[in-house]
Amino acid sequence: MNLKYRGYRREDMMKVRRFLMDSYSRLKRPNSWLIDRWEFEIFFGEARNGRLEEWERQVGLWEDESGQLAGVACLDGDMYFQLDTLHPHESLVAEMLDYYEVLADHNISHNNVIHLVIPEFMSSLEALVKDRGYVQAPGGDTVVSIELDRDFTAELPPGFALHDGQSLSDRDKAVGHIMAFNYPHTEDAKWTLESYGELRKAPGYRPELDLAAVNGRGEVVSFCNIFWDDSNRIGMLEPVGTHVDYRRLGLGRAVIYEGLNRLRAMCAVKAYTGPVQPFYEAIGFKTEVTMKRWRRKR
Repeated sequence: MNLKYRGYRREDMMKVRRFLMDSYSRLKRPNSWLIDRWEFEIFFGEARNGRLEEWERQVGLWEDESGQLAGVACLDGDMYFQLDTLHPHESLVAEMLDYYEVLADHNISHNNVIHLVIPEFMSSLEALVKDRGYVQAPGGDTVVSIELDRDFTAELPPGFALHDGQSLSDRDKAVGHIMAFNYPHTEDAKWTLESYGELRKAPGYRPELDLAAVNGRGEVVSFCNIFWDDSNRIGMLEPVGTHVDYRRLGLGRAVIYEGLNRLRAMCAVKAYTGPVQPFYEAIGFKTEVTMKRWRRKR
């Protein structure tokens, strides 16, 4: 196998997106990221804090002679490997690990330890990192899913109304995000107010799937945006949140269930989010993929 590494360029965004979609098609489950996490990082997560260019420099691509992608490595705290096979070639994994370890030399901040995340069903990849001296560490990641094989009861309590991205302003949505994750009066809040609207530019964004519960004062108090993968007919919830003062009222359930019903109308078969939480389990999501965290001291 003749694969070559090259650095990511901004014009590769759709190419990587397509690779993630094709990987899901082949494996029939997430092996790492789905397109929502990829797009959220680019159009909000990193851009919000002015770190997009720095983050892009830490994305590695491996291609064959025709330019077809075989692997992608990117950081979100830990290193995540994007692959499209359960049995990646050892030389490819070795190159990806070499890339990460060199990268980590410039980014280590916690006791000279580096971390990566691997789905537990990729046993051959686990074996390779064990041979390299990695050991399992606390933490990890999970992906939960729900089958869209029924209608969902989406009822808001009195005094609240449902809106979507066609009627909500970006500022109202930004304030809802700030209050749900409790970071008002911070530098991050300033960036969120300025950049939340960038999510509309993401290829998987659909305004009719950008849902929110609004109180009588017109404030966004619960929300759920769903990215859409039309090739695989799956939806991905990102972001999801409810203002701390409005929790346990059924708002989050109602907003998510409305989104699931809209996905069903689009002929979607499944929806994903994560990590696993009691709330998601209570409304019917089940863990589909567990990703183990691995560590090695430098």
